[in-house]
Amino acid sequence: MNNHIKAMPRPMRVLDKYTNDQLHKAAQKMQERGGHFASRIAEAYFYADLSNRRKLLDAFGDLFERFIEKGES
Repeated sequence: MNNHIKAMPRPMRVLDKYTNDQLHKAAQKMQERGGHFASRIAEAYFYADLSNRRKLLDAFGDLFERFIEKGES
């Protein structure tokens, strides 16, 4: 029996798509214009060390992407 299982391609991580500067600006906008949840995630981003920032971006990358200027990628 020949099982040819193909792995699903991994989606591109936010960290791989955007620069630190773009993510920082997105977090600033989240804090200023986002709702309660988005502003608290941004606050956590600013307080987090590098390891925890990665975790936040992996978990909430789609939220950060909403606040990145169009044409900035």
